[in-house]
Amino acid sequence: MAVPEVTVCVPVKDRRERMLRCLEALLAQDHPSYEVLVLDNGSTDGTAEACRERAASASVPVRVEVVHGAVGAVRNAGARHARGAIVAYTDSDCVADPGWLSAGAVRFSDPAVGVVTGRTLPELPGPYDRWPATIEVTGPTGRFESCNLFLRREPFLQTPGFDEEVGHFWEDTPAGWGLVFAGWRAEYEDAALVRHDVTYPGFAWHLRRARKYGGAAAAVRRYPRLRDELLWHRYFLRRRNAAFAAAVAGVLLTPLDRRALALAAPYAWARRPHAPTPAALRSSAENVAFDAAVLTGMLEGSLRWRRLVL
Repeated sequence: MAVPEVTVCVPVKDRRERMLRCLEALLAQDHPSYEVLVLDNGSTDGTAEACRERAASASVPVRVEVVHGAVGAVRNAGARHARGAIVAYTDSDCVADPGWLSAGAVRFSDPAVGVVTGRTLPELPGPYDRWPATIEVTGPTGRFESCNLFLRREPFLQTPGFDEEVGHFWEDTPAGWGLVFAGWRAEYEDAALVRHDVTYPGFAWHLRRARKYGGAAAAVRRYPRLRDELLWHRYFLRRRNAAFAAAVAGVLLTPLDRRALALAAPYAWARRPHAPTPAALRSSAENVAFDAAVLTGMLEGSLRWRRLVL
């Protein structure tokens, strides 16, 4: 099977050491023909300079482009700067296995394939402490996570691409669906493996990140068919979010009719403490707070993008 040439695009900002670690893994790929394109988004910690220094002694072509703007705009610029027929995306906090490129790129030997996602695992094995920050993708999700994403370049450039308005989170989902809705097939390749680092930025960080789920409304605004493809019952991110929204509605309606409180029962049961201990009570309270932050973000996104998604 013919193996296409690939450009690997890595957006980065102020992650010098992580980016160098990511770059070393990319330079060790077993793919026969590829280049690496570092997309520096205005770093002030010497990331771009360090990558250029490493590029000077690399056996694989490495380019560093300074691209300002939201991460979606940076990723789109990467596709325009790319020289390969396939554009592969990963992130600076990821380490690709040596066979990552070959495993993902070979899928494009099928001329009907336009987008491929790979497997992403936490770099460190569990069990984890409460609230780790990492990514795990072990099958097709429909989200087209850009930490491990391959796109056929020319048809991709004919689509709207990554969302340039929503910021970080949900900016990548429209990129994959743009190709799917243009008639290209999406595939998942388990052997295309990258490992995402595991950090503990704190519970407050997770609450802030949860509010970014509102970007789902922007994706639905661009591609209304995503209601049927991604959402639970066309309006909810997942079943748990629907249960929490019903619980909030029940609490708000109880002063008018006490029977409305029954709407909160399924969620209350699902999030109940599983033991009468302080740790279990804290865990339950944090889960409720997280779900509340998600709903807040979804409401904000629904208002901003004028598409109701909960």
